Amino acid sequence: MATTDKRISVSELDFDGIKENLKTFLKNQNEFTDYDFEGSGMNILLDVLAYNTHYSAMNVNLAANEMFIDSASLRSSVVSHAKSLGYLPRSARSPVAVVDITINDTSVTTATIPRGTKFTTTIDNQNYNFFTISDLTQSRVSNVLTFTNVDLYEGDLITTRYTVDTTNIDQKYIIPSTDVDTTTLKVTVQNSSTDATTTVYTLNEDITQVTGTSNVYFLQEVDNGQYEVYFGDGVLGRKLEDGEVVEMSYVRTNGKESNGARTFSFAGVFLDDVGVLSVPYNVTGITTVSKASGGEDIESINKIKYLAPKYFASQNRAVTGSDYEVIARNVYPAISDIIVFGGEDQVPPAYGKVFIAIKPSDASFLSQFTKRQIEADLKQYSVGSVRPVLVDPSILYVELTSKIYYDGGKTNLLPRDVASKVSSSITEYLKTSDTEKFNG
Repeated sequence: MATTDKRISVSELDFDGIKENLKTFLKNQNEFTDYDFEGSGMNILLDVLAYNTHYSAMNVNLAANEMFIDSASLRSSVVSHAKSLGYLPRSARSPVAVVDITINDTSVTTATIPRGTKFTTTIDNQNYNFFTISDLTQSRVSNVLTFTNVDLYEGDLITTRYTVDTTNIDQKYIIPSTDVDTTTLKVTVQNSSTDATTTVYTLNEDITQVTGTSNVYFLQEVDNGQYEVYFGDGVLGRKLEDGEVVEMSYVRTNGKESNGARTFSFAGVFLDDVGVLSVPYNVTGITTVSKASGGEDIESINKIKYLAPKYFASQNRAVTGSDYEVIARNVYPAISDIIVFGGEDQVPPAYGKVFIAIKPSDASFLSQFTKRQIEADLKQYSVGSVRPVLVDPSILYVELTSKIYYDGGKTNLLPRDVASKVSSSITEYLKTSDTEKFNG
């Protein structure tokens, strides 16, 4: 005697397969023998059931994908996974220019350019503001008063304040901008709204050196690409008290838009930290030492996925070539491509050195000033006496002479329009392909 399988199959995941499995299951029930599923209202109900099942399966699949950094697609999920690896996604970076400033004021022997002194530049008819982010003091030498190697950061100088309320368990110290350059962040804690005494807090980079009284803050990315500053609990870092005022000052930048700026003008006035308009010195000369470079947008999801596991493997120290690659990208984010090789591979060998060639995203080569800065920053991560040395890449320039053939009967475009489209396509290809990469 034949038996009927009344079990439902769950092997299909697409809509049509799910519906067919439901239909087969019902056909095997005695109550629906010889029932016309296609020509009845039951067909609509099966559509609804199949749709609901497919919808639920998709949600479960998407949720499961977010549980792993490789398959996650939401930035919040990727950032959360990176946090568990000890990796802080890089914020936007402000382009930095280096200039010498000459002041002509015979009435003073020592001058100070305060934090927030404003300079301007123009690129493609767009004006950009540059600022000093620290107080600079210089004395007159041989009747000349010159500030040398002054760093100018692009953007707007912003200050945000919070009053500490320990009874509010939901209080968070959020930097209300997705364009903040966290390297310019300055955090101070004022004793109270009536006591102007302040203490400067520093970003914690080594938890083993933190005590319950350490004046440190911690940083993490939260929703929407914003960053949150948070403080210790009295065991790891000092715990804030009621009534204290947290002040966060930072640069909000336009990212890489002003990379390449090389001509700067003194704005004539500056705003100090409390917004007081002051009269500046008589600036008679601004000489550019290094054009604006290093500007970048906030780190992309794909970059976080790529760098977070490698950063975790490096354990905040540079041993292998990939360690130097990851740390160099954190130190100087405006890197189009990078290649690292040991001194033992040189001819003749140069033991005790690691050589790093960087192709910046906004130029062909790094300036000597920028290379020295990167070398100094990398040195603190080096193990033993290994010395990082930045070298210029060898670039092969190829000039193309092209002839364009097209069927004039299949387009209304003029020859010059066709040529323009071809040129644009080649330019776009060079931007998105590996042509301008090492070994590309």
